Amino acid sequence: MKIVFFNYKEVEEKAVEEWKKENSDIELVVTNKDLDESTKDMLVGADAVCISQIKEIPDSVYDFAAENGVKIFSTRSAGFDMYKLDKLNELDIKLTNVPSYSPNAIAEHAVTAALIISRNIKKIVKNVEEHNFSWEKRLVSREMRTLTVGILGTGRIGRAAAKLFSGLGAKVIGFDLYPNEEAEKYLTYVDSVEELAKRSDVVTLHMPATKENHHMVDDEFLSLMPDNSILINSGRGALVDTEAVFRALDSGKLLGAGLDVYEFEGPFVPKDLRGEKIEDETFLKLIERDDILYTPHTAYFTETAVANLVQGALNSSKNFLETSDDDFIVNR
Repeated sequence: MKIVFFNYKEVEEKAVEEWKKENSDIELVVTNKDLDESTKDMLVGADAVCISQIKEIPDSVYDFAAENGVKIFSTRSAGFDMYKLDKLNELDIKLTNVPSYSPNAIAEHAVTAALIISRNIKKIVKNVEEHNFSWEKRLVSREMRTLTVGILGTGRIGRAAAKLFSGLGAKVIGFDLYPNEEAEKYLTYVDSVEELAKRSDVVTLHMPATKENHHMVDDEFLSLMPDNSILINSGRGALVDTEAVFRALDSGKLLGAGLDVYEFEGPFVPKDLRGEKIEDETFLKLIERDDILYTPHTAYFTETAVANLVQGALNSSKNFLETSDDDFIVNR
């Protein structure tokens, strides 16, 4: 069996080497490159692809994979909206994900972002860099225990976030189409997205990107939130209309936004673009504002999560090649 491992990052080295030692009978070809037209020849003779890619894969590359006998793509992520399920189904190629690699990692990031914004840390640090050590009125903050946190999406990550926010003393409410008892240990469910928006000083998003919830956070949603509130998105960029966030920040409706994802981040993340020109004006505005805490899709980026993603995805490929099945196939 042969697996080609695309988008390799140095931080994945330990987990990759450990897996190779335990599975020495499988040929594992590793590259730090994206899967695209320029690298598709690496698929010749491959049975599986292990991938972690935001950049879109062309249809012609999917076709080439099928023609060369690739049976499965295993993504090192929980989300899989960046892959073309219709095309994979047409070619009878399965896709697996890693749905629970470390919910706590992303939940911790959401809490961290909320605290940095609520305590005005970015603005204070900027003042200090300019040797302004005054106590300005605009820097007065609120304690998390005085706030209501609304969690949209109460799956594994949403539940972990609810637990952490409640541990800080916040009142936590949530909305999900499929409420669960585990989440109710840490939050109270409300009946609608609109009710959650109206009652939440902090809204944190932990939902997948679907056609139904595309731009669910738009001008109308943000208008319902209390003045001086906070938006956190460590889910998917397509959940949020970025221009609407700018307008809410400019009007004072939002105090700040913590955005770990951007709808059109594919050309930028994860890349070192120092010295290169960025043409996306919306993205430039996003990263330059002092009322937005932007991080390049790194909410998950912990040692624990990276190891679980690498080994989870590789194990899914191996399982499928050996048994024609895996628990984490997303396009049965």
